[in-house]
Amino acid sequence: MGSSASSKSASPRSGSRASSSLSKEKQDNVKEKASASLTHQSSQAPKDLMISYSHADREMMMRIKDKLQSSGISVWVDVSGLRAGVDFLSKIGQAIIDAKLLVSLLSKTSVKSKYCKDELALGYVSNCAIFPVALESKEILYPLMDTGMKLQLASYPWLLVDDPDKVEGVLEELVVELKDELKRKAALLDEKTEKKEEHAEESVAVKSRPKFQRQMSRQNLNRHRIKQVEADETLLIMPGKYWSDRYSSNTIQWKKFVTDFMFLYKSHLEKTFTSDDQVWLMSILRREMEVGEDDMLDKEKFLAFCEIDDEVFPLWVRVQDQALESISMKGVFDMDSSVRVEAIENLGKYRSPAVIQALHDLLSDPDANVRAVAAVSLARTNASDKHTINCIMNILNDNDRLVREAGCLALGHLQAKPAVKKILNMWRNDVISHVRDAAFVALQQIGGAEVEREMHVTKVLADEIRQLTK
Repeated sequence: MGSSASSKSASPRSGSRASSSLSKEKQDNVKEKASASLTHQSSQAPKDLMISYSHADREMMMRIKDKLQSSGISVWVDVSGLRAGVDFLSKIGQAIIDAKLLVSLLSKTSVKSKYCKDELALGYVSNCAIFPVALESKEILYPLMDTGMKLQLASYPWLLVDDPDKVEGVLEELVVELKDELKRKAALLDEKTEKKEEHAEESVAVKSRPKFQRQMSRQNLNRHRIKQVEADETLLIMPGKYWSDRYSSNTIQWKKFVTDFMFLYKSHLEKTFTSDDQVWLMSILRREMEVGEDDMLDKEKFLAFCEIDDEVFPLWVRVQDQALESISMKGVFDMDSSVRVEAIENLGKYRSPAVIQALHDLLSDPDANVRAVAAVSLARTNASDKHTINCIMNILNDNDRLVREAGCLALGHLQAKPAVKKILNMWRNDVISHVRDAAFVALQQIGGAEVEREMHVTKVLADEIRQLTK
């Protein structure tokens, strides 16, 4: 999903946005500093839209930015200074997470840029509405894209700005589409707020796991994709028919399923996925369809995979959607991702199954800081299902004290009663006082007769032991 970390140089945009002429870059910076100094105070506020672009395409980016702002759409873009350092990269990631819309400016340079790939993946994962604006045709740019970018952009209509005489008309069309999307998002937010208020009392009373639901833009994305493939009946085969046409039993060997699937969709797989990506895709499907150790695929689990929010999708549409979510997550949370930290810190608020699974995986990350933040992010999702609780409980044995501390606080926030005995043991025995303090807070949050009894016994014993020292 991107180049190695060694490709980063003094500028966070090196390789993809570095100017070919130092003198021109200096001139650009001089021009930008004047306006940047005036907008610095307001630049950190969330904007309607973020523009992802290659610095080689700065002229077109500025034209789009000026057009959108003059039309009343607030825009965040990194014109204020191509400075080095993690702080600036974090501002880019935060801008995407805060934005409602993402304009991806596509060119031969940007589709190869690690930073543009990272930004697009984060935009998708954080539920931005994505608007591709291309400087060249799909026929030119598509072969230059990796699998992730192909999937992320395939289902969106592209606006082409390759003809100077037609640019203004295309930008007018873009403004209309962006404003329509902003209105739609505002209406959805109002509806969500209204429902939240209506069910506030019920939410307080019920402590069970919240039901995960695909976010509305993802549903629309699926429906848009269906419209695109209507001409190919193979891509519209519903899961029930797919199974009944091939299998007479309720279980099938996974190897047999893979062979049949890859034969039927061979040309479509080869159009988007490399050979390695096809192997990766099959491993994702195996996990999502919950294939057991016996290597058998169950019909009911296959059908359940194709159903989202009580709506059944064609097999290919569902597979492509799963690939899109998984590869976007892979790009965002990759060790070399320029937006990884911001994603981990912020995406706990999105209760997408893909996000939850990514956070589960990050609890095993080599970086202790990532493991700690992943635990806190999981707590923020309020996902209190058995699997999530068990995953967080596992990090209570971590060698890093910050990870253990985060695990305790996460379990306390989720009121995880199955973790009481383990947290009690940490409260009594952990060698680090901060961890013991976190365990104490968690126990108070969980509460209950068992907690009160064990904490009382521990305090009585501690008092008696102290009496012996007098």
